[in-house]
Amino acid sequence: MKLLRILSLFIFALSLQTINAQSVSDKMPIELPSNTIEGWLNNGLHYIIRPNNHPNNSVEMRLVMRLGSVQERGNEKGAAHFLEHAAFLGTENFPERKMIEYWESVGMKFGRDINAYTGYDRTIYSVTVPVDNQYDTAIDTSLIALRDWLCGITFEEERIKKERGVILEELRGYQIEDNFYSLKIGNGRFADHIPLGREKDIKRIDNKKLKGFYKHWYTPQLASVVVVGMVDTADIKQKIEKIFSSVPTHTPEGYEQYPLTYKKGTQIKEVCDTLMRKSKLELIIPHKCIVGKTLETVYRRELDNLLIRALSNRFSARGMNISVSDSWYLADKKHLVFSFSGTSREELLQQISELVSELHYVWHNGFTPDEMADVKSSMLHSLKIYNNTLPSSMWCEDFADYIISGDRYIQTQHEMERLVEKILRTEARQLLWMLKRWIDYKNETLLVAYTNKYGKEESISVKDIDEAWRRGTTLQAEPFIYKQKEEEEEVVISTPECLQVTKAFNPNDVESTYYYENISVSEINLKNGLRILLRPTCDGSDRVQLSLFARGGVADLSEEDLYKYDATAGYMEMGMIDAVPYDTITTYMLQNSLALNTGISPHWHELLASAPTSKAGEMFNLVYEKIHRPERCYSDFEEVKADEVDSFGDETLLQKMMKRDSERMLVNRMDYILGNTSHKNIRARRVEDIKSLNLDSIATYYTTLFSNPQGTTILLTGSFDADAMAPLMVSTFADMRSTPASYTFSSTPYELPQTYYSEAFESDNQTQTAFDYILAGNYTPSLKNSLTLKLMRDVLQDRFLKVFRERENIAYSPYVGIVYNGLPQQTFYFDFMGAVDSHNMAFAEELLSSIILSLKSSPIEETELQALKRSFIVTKRQVLNEQAVADWKNNLINLIKSGETLSDFNRYEEVLSEITPETLQEAFNKYLHSERAILLYIGDYKR
Repeated sequence: MKLLRILSLFIFALSLQTINAQSVSDKMPIELPSNTIEGWLNNGLHYIIRPNNHPNNSVEMRLVMRLGSVQERGNEKGAAHFLEHAAFLGTENFPERKMIEYWESVGMKFGRDINAYTGYDRTIYSVTVPVDNQYDTAIDTSLIALRDWLCGITFEEERIKKERGVILEELRGYQIEDNFYSLKIGNGRFADHIPLGREKDIKRIDNKKLKGFYKHWYTPQLASVVVVGMVDTADIKQKIEKIFSSVPTHTPEGYEQYPLTYKKGTQIKEVCDTLMRKSKLELIIPHKCIVGKTLETVYRRELDNLLIRALSNRFSARGMNISVSDSWYLADKKHLVFSFSGTSREELLQQISELVSELHYVWHNGFTPDEMADVKSSMLHSLKIYNNTLPSSMWCEDFADYIISGDRYIQTQHEMERLVEKILRTEARQLLWMLKRWIDYKNETLLVAYTNKYGKEESISVKDIDEAWRRGTTLQAEPFIYKQKEEEEEVVISTPECLQVTKAFNPNDVESTYYYENISVSEINLKNGLRILLRPTCDGSDRVQLSLFARGGVADLSEEDLYKYDATAGYMEMGMIDAVPYDTITTYMLQNSLALNTGISPHWHELLASAPTSKAGEMFNLVYEKIHRPERCYSDFEEVKADEVDSFGDETLLQKMMKRDSERMLVNRMDYILGNTSHKNIRARRVEDIKSLNLDSIATYYTTLFSNPQGTTILLTGSFDADAMAPLMVSTFADMRSTPASYTFSSTPYELPQTYYSEAFESDNQTQTAFDYILAGNYTPSLKNSLTLKLMRDVLQDRFLKVFRERENIAYSPYVGIVYNGLPQQTFYFDFMGAVDSHNMAFAEELLSSIILSLKSSPIEETELQALKRSFIVTKRQVLNEQAVADWKNNLINLIKSGETLSDFNRYEEVLSEITPETLQEAFNKYLHSERAILLYIGDYKR
């Protein structure tokens, strides 16, 4: 409220001359981000260039075509999507696979760095290009590839014919997740022109139709080139002019920006879902959206948000269980949505009537001055200038939306100040006019999405909805008195004594230190057995993240102890530390932006904490207290126990979902077979196990596990000075001691199945089988072996894609995953995932066996291996950059859990260079055995 008063006084003091000048500037286009270049070539091609160093060493490129499936005419349905596929089948400068082969040679990956998609109103081709001195030509070559997509696709007859099979498999595997899509998509051109096309459309399209669609629509006037990343804007502009100026242009006839249209009146769609906690009903009012091209239109767009806040605030103040939202759906339409839930149709219909009554009350009586003040204040706190530290890929997404719709976001402080002024000047009558406009839209079209939990007797009809709405117009709402929340002065919690403790650094606590120069990691080994790792980053957050982890988890428990301690992490998360009352310490943590939580997985236990860099010492002390003297919440513990006893044997919502979710069932079976679960062949939990739980025993297990320094690693990442932080960490954690009761854990390789195994799961798809073909084994943990497995995966992925998609055309997106668990299991598995026509499933197994046999028989080419290695190096540079706090944290944790060494990771490229084609051939023979394959599938395949 203080901010509100200050800004109001500032606005009042503005001169009339200034206001007049500002009203003119409000109609000027919103500025693009600073340092962004936008322009047009003489042939109509549009371009946007922006330098950005997040991340380093890469450039994002997009060819954005302002056309999608809605532009398809007559017998062209499906052509926009088919054409997107054809773009990768050969162009003038890159025949056949040469385009993909070139990009792969510089370290790019199809699907990750090379991709495209077709929508209703757009087709976007995207590439992520690695850049360094050795590969500067990649920028030029990639721009030539974008030009070829615009005007040089060659449409090789045979490749086009074969690609049809791939697209058909893509269609068979496509599922619309929204049960109410057919309701929301309307009755116009969008409903009749889905981006993927339909099976009959794809079968009907031939080369002639594709060429016709391409020649008609692919013109510079409908194209934009976007380049964002580590670039010199003047240089890129010159390259675009040189490469694209000669592209011939023409004005495509019949181009339209189609509106999303609906039938008049109320329409309802009902879906039955017995797993819902309650029935849910949504009233959806489609209405025209406002495109924020100028400050004035951005303000009008924000007025929608202000009204949503005001209504939500009113509903809450009235105690009405109604949620309201308003967001862009498609094309020119937003959806205003009122959501209800209830245990009967009568309750839902009554809520509709109460909603309408309140809307009419607001329309006649308005919002109070205090209400307006509160919603304005709330909105001002949410406004911010678009983040200039966004990664290049997100800038490309933003620019694509700008290209298609013209929508912009505030980019300068001056524009933000003007927007704040306009919001503060907003009067309640403006919101009431907007509310009236929304109700007028309701009178045109009202969509009702009803998820019915309770069955046919609870069905709701259009007549029921209309009657409930009419009844609401006659209800008299109770007079409303708004009670403004009083601003309570927050009581600042001083730092608890146990977190203020400072201990003198004793160099004798240190056993050894080492600095890994290539990865900028400092290692400190203490005499108590603890290892400390420090990896500073430059993300500008002024925060640090701590990860404490060690071997020992639920799977290491004996059968006798399993049900005593398997929920330890959850029970110990009920409290914080014993030395400070829960409310006090949690308030302190909230006020000072500290966070801490613990977890215990099957084989590891872990504690995660974060804090401002200036509070690192307090965070270290908090961690120390938490692992040595955690709070024991006896009353909460007993209450949870009692609830678990009362509900024992009841089928949970998750269990109910599992019974009808084949994918979950398949994944669970995979985890069970491959040893990713806590225990196999264990007896079921009994109610006596719950009743016998003892919090003191659980706390003892917890502290014994977490406070043992032997084998424990503490990793610190974030914005900090390692030289200053290291002594503080050593002095805090050198007091950790192992005890006679401390646990020890072995790393025995997990025994995997030695024979073929297959299992089927039910499917709703009558023609397609989705499969996971798994080849698993044991390996000796090391960086070289991990890299060997990853290289094998990439080779397998290449063959899988070439054989299943490009040669046989029986799968759309075949993919090979690799999972390896170094410690303690020492297991790996390759997961070949795909979906094929059920009649092709036996053939698919034969193809997989032939791929494996060929890789065992002869080594791959050296050139292929070098391209794969280049991809690894590029990926490592992109992911582990100086701003990537989370990536450094996760990679270092996973490295240690995988049994790899920091010294090897420090010489990553050297270790990678040691792997030869012969190394991979030996690995294929050692690790891949089709006779031990595990085939899990969803479909009607009968083996």
